[in-house]
Amino acid sequence: MKSHNEIKRHFGNFGFQWQESLPIVSANPKLLFNISGGVVFEDAISHEAIPKKTRVVSVQTCLRTDRWEKIGLSGRHHFAFDMLGHFSLYEGKEQEVKDVMIKSAWRYLTDCAGISPSSLSATVYPQDAVSQSVWERIGVRTVLSDENVTFTPTRNRCGVRTEIVWHNPNTQSTVELWNLVFTQFQGENLFVSPMEKIAADSGASIDRIVTAIECCESDYANSLWKGLVSSITERSSVQERTAICRLADLGKAAVLLVSQGLKPGNKAAEYVLRKLIREAYIICRQVSMPFDEFGMISGNYWTSENVTRDTISPVFAEEVSKFEQGLERGRKEYSKLISRRQGLLTEQDIEYLASTFGYPKDLIKLEEDRRKKEAV
Repeated sequence: MKSHNEIKRHFGNFGFQWQESLPIVSANPKLLFNISGGVVFEDAISHEAIPKKTRVVSVQTCLRTDRWEKIGLSGRHHFAFDMLGHFSLYEGKEQEVKDVMIKSAWRYLTDCAGISPSSLSATVYPQDAVSQSVWERIGVRTVLSDENVTFTPTRNRCGVRTEIVWHNPNTQSTVELWNLVFTQFQGENLFVSPMEKIAADSGASIDRIVTAIECCESDYANSLWKGLVSSITERSSVQERTAICRLADLGKAAVLLVSQGLKPGNKAAEYVLRKLIREAYIICRQVSMPFDEFGMISGNYWTSENVTRDTISPVFAEEVSKFEQGLERGRKEYSKLISRRQGLLTEQDIEYLASTFGYPKDLIKLEEDRRKKEAV
């Protein structure tokens, strides 16, 4: 992957000014985390704030929890990720803005990142003639999509999107690589009240860009992730690919949150950190990997120059200690049920232990699987 300096240089040629990444925990009271590079500029795009810079490029560290079940499974979704974004905030008219934004994104992917143009295409809203004409001039094949519409969170403005799609030859699937959002109409109705100057919010996940550069089957096979996945795999007795990839993702998100000063708790962002660490503990049990080894690997892999592994390990260890203390009551009740049932627990028993004593279903089923094997 190209360095931040190379990203600055490339987009600087198009007049974009660099902005450093803001903290993961969002300053927006409606959000726990910065879930994309664009949310940082939400107020400016909704026109509730005047931007200090009107043409900006950044690599923003983000965290999302809305795709919790997909992590480790899809190969392209992550809890924590870096988003390369470039933004034009009401500095120019539609033709000028779309021309600059589309061309700079395309040239970055093909010229700077070296992704083959033949593996890329674009989606365009059917009535977005300006974006369509830009793509035609640079020779990119397009597909029309009625879903390429967008609204500001305040619903006071709306617009259209165009996406750059990568065709993965390993899986014969398509992946949304780069999303360009143009806010260009007042109100909620497309093409009714066009604004003289428009806004553009454009970005791509660094993980997906690297996967496309290296032509990998999934993000976990690219150079950003494969070393970590291999380290966890080597220390796991149970080779379950999805669980191991999910564990790698949980570790990254937890390390980054601790690195930014968070500690596990029962409210807001602190609760998310608690949930990440506790699920990682459960998966370590499932793949037969000592949790302290997982913490050491994650800390070594994701900590920055300003944060050492010694900062991470005590937080992980303290939270796991609290979790294990809380599990003790559930274990005792589990033992009582086993004695009464004289055999394996029912689904109702498992639900009772989980809802009444907070004993995780995954740990119960893990123990039940062990008992099944012993009974054979």
